[in-house]
Amino acid sequence: MSLVEKLRSLSPMARRLVVMRFCGHVGMLACYFIGILGTLTYSLGGTALSTTFSVGLINLATVIGNFVGGAMLDSLGPRRHFLISVVATCVSAALFQVLADTIEGILICSAVFGLAWGIEDIVARSYAAYITDDADELSCINPMLSAVTNLTVVVGPLVGSAITSVSSTRMVFVFGAVMALAGLVPAAGFYPLRQPAEEEGAEYSDNSLSSGFLAVAAKPTLRMLLAVGFLTYFGYGAFDPLESLFYRDVLHVGVEWMGWLSSAAGIGAIAGSVILMRLPARFTNMRFLLLALFSMGLGCLVYVGTPFVVVAMAGQMLLGFSFGVIGPLQSTLVQMHAPLSALGRVSAVMGFGYSVAGVVPLFMAPWLARVLGVQQTLVLASSLVALFPLVCMVFLRRRIADSVEEERELEDAA
Repeated sequence: MSLVEKLRSLSPMARRLVVMRFCGHVGMLACYFIGILGTLTYSLGGTALSTTFSVGLINLATVIGNFVGGAMLDSLGPRRHFLISVVATCVSAALFQVLADTIEGILICSAVFGLAWGIEDIVARSYAAYITDDADELSCINPMLSAVTNLTVVVGPLVGSAITSVSSTRMVFVFGAVMALAGLVPAAGFYPLRQPAEEEGAEYSDNSLSSGFLAVAAKPTLRMLLAVGFLTYFGYGAFDPLESLFYRDVLHVGVEWMGWLSSAAGIGAIAGSVILMRLPARFTNMRFLLLALFSMGLGCLVYVGTPFVVVAMAGQMLLGFSFGVIGPLQSTLVQMHAPLSALGRVSAVMGFGYSVAGVVPLFMAPWLARVLGVQQTLVLASSLVALFPLVCMVFLRRRIADSVEEERELEDAA
């Protein structure tokens, strides 16, 4: 099936889902890069310590938002879950209007923003499974969601940069709230086409957060997805508190370049998602995911390996390309292996693992940046990102082979 045919084959519900994701997420990216980190670094003269605290609060709150949002999805369904995510986004936007003048205020805003982000993030991780359980269709919907998500990485920071060039960063959060509210238009006609099987509903009907952990523990492939994601994102976690400092102190560029470089990553990610859509469904497996994670590490090394902004731009595009493949692959594999009745909570557990992997380096990154330097710390972190998938492919090759075989059986059954 050609790319055009795959795009045309999306069901009306899938098309609504794609628009919902774009509206809900585009403002998030503008608020994160320009609204919060841009205000901290440039307007308030933030240091590595303040950006570390901000990113740490966002990550911690995102974890909580994932768990809360996942439980909401499993108990309330996607329609009411999406409405709650819109409300949470608007609350964080309103709070920024009041507290954005001080570093302490930004930290409070970071926590509320992270909570809203965590709730909204469940949309891309889980909603596709409420439309279909067919592996080939999931391999089309999830890359399309990823492409649209990564389009927000381009559009969000660009709009945020444009807004700050003529107004204050407060207006970036106004933009985020307006776009979130716009997502209610396609959401009005979005209804799930699948419901959990009766036996699944009985097994996970308590809607407790522990059910997500139990569902992951019960499936070897889900356990491996969690472990592999944790190890890889552990290295990448050093980027969040140091990235804006890398722009300022190593690349010697202004705040607008936070938007331009992030947009370059978004362009690369869109390309990665489009390429993934053209691949046969047999590539939706654990082995291909590990290869994509290794390529992400290589992109990181190019991105931070020199003091030249042109090279950093190329590295961001390579890094984005890898993310465009990794995100939908992870989502599709989780949706294939997780029970629908606990999918929201399983997705929250996965998000928890990735976020914890990003939080742990926050305690080390500022210290390493003082000892080694910002760029040297980022190069070390990039090396770890590339190394971990290789280690997994060597020491877990039998488990990976079993997972690939299981995924082929699920594809054949669908």
